[in-house]
Amino acid sequence: MKDKQSSSPELQQGAVLLTSLLILLILSLLAVSSMQNSSMQERMVSAQREGYMAMEGAELALREAEQAIEVLASPSGFDTLDGFYEKGSAPRGSGVFTAGIWAGGNSIAVTVPTVNGEPLFPEAPRYLVEFVGDAQLEVGNESANVNMTNYTHETGATVAKAFRIVARGTGATGDGQRILEEYYRREF
Repeated sequence: MKDKQSSSPELQQGAVLLTSLLILLILSLLAVSSMQNSSMQERMVSAQREGYMAMEGAELALREAEQAIEVLASPSGFDTLDGFYEKGSAPRGSGVFTAGIWAGGNSIAVTVPTVNGEPLFPEAPRYLVEFVGDAQLEVGNESANVNMTNYTHETGATVAKAFRIVARGTGATGDGQRILEEYYRREF
């Protein structure tokens, strides 16, 4: 026999409806949390990509600066060239973060490579070079220079000069930047 009380509509309390609404609420909260997590991860990956591109641009500028130093005939008259500074006159410390340093003749823009006709960087990487002075190799506390008789700068000896290179690159959106500093030695 059937029990008439369990099937009567007046006695049903909506337990199934309440349970399904609670499960739906929990699933909705999990979905929203998952979307926020995915969105955060996407922003982090974008920022990391921006940083890598900025680093690549700064490294490109460093290589260009090294090539520019290699073609110099001599370090005399160094400060007459755009982006080249005599010892002590180039920006240092927090001064390299000043926007004006990376514009005009204060620094040198690098030619930006293209892919399918589109430039890799929205803003060209830039560099500046400071002449530091004579360079010497040091081994421990002793100098690595070797004195040779009858061998002077007229007979083929060279003088090594040191340069400080500061390079700046920006990422794909132009928001992120990386600034690298390198010391370079060349013999004249």
